[in-house]
Amino acid sequence: MSRPDLPMLSPCTALLRRVPFTCAFLAVMLVANGLAGTFSGHIDQSVLAARGIGVDALRDGNLSRFVSAIVLSHDLPMLLRQLPFAALVIGRAEWLWGTWRAAGLFFAVDVMATLVLLAAVARVPALATLAETTDVGMSLGGFGVIGVLIATWRHRFPAVIAILALVAVKYALAPEPLADAGHVIALTLGFCLGLVRAYIPGLEKAADIAHQDPSHRWSGGQAAERRARRPAAPCQQDGQQ
Repeated sequence: MSRPDLPMLSPCTALLRRVPFTCAFLAVMLVANGLAGTFSGHIDQSVLAARGIGVDALRDGNLSRFVSAIVLSHDLPMLLRQLPFAALVIGRAEWLWGTWRAAGLFFAVDVMATLVLLAAVARVPALATLAETTDVGMSLGGFGVIGVLIATWRHRFPAVIAILALVAVKYALAPEPLADAGHVIALTLGFCLGLVRAYIPGLEKAADIAHQDPSHRWSGGQAAERRARRPAAPCQQDGQQ
């Protein structure tokens, strides 16, 4: 007697259930920027002053800025760039390493890179003019995750050098000193974390996982699940044709 077919998840539903942090982060970005007025063209300046990150901005002692600044964007074009960037980078990390490790890496590298950047601005006289800049965006965490991912590649060093060169080209064409410096710092920090991944719980076998095609593993698992749920064909008795 065959068992009834069990309900199967659609590919889209299965994908969303595999990357819940990425989906939640994108949703928070949309809501936060909607409330901040970003969809009208530019973020409300009072929101930027209250929720952005910077040397002078941190003088009020509000450490929640480290989180609120991550989900906001300066303007609508920036938001439209960062949404797919976050989906691809954070989603890839979450697919490979799981929700908690991906979220931990993203926020940890973002905060570390921000602290290093702000310390440099506060201590280096040549950067003193950037102290008044208040910034927002998730790109530091994103570049940090990219650094971790690249560190798992076979040709990791040429890859990271190529990305640093692209950041330099971008700076030459459209300089944003605070953001561009932050990208370099975050990428470097993430890359170094990736190089010592053997000492980070859950990332010890990151290279082996990253070189596999997760979509192939998922589709193969789905096919195996369908075969397991398929009713078995009745067996023929001996002597029957």
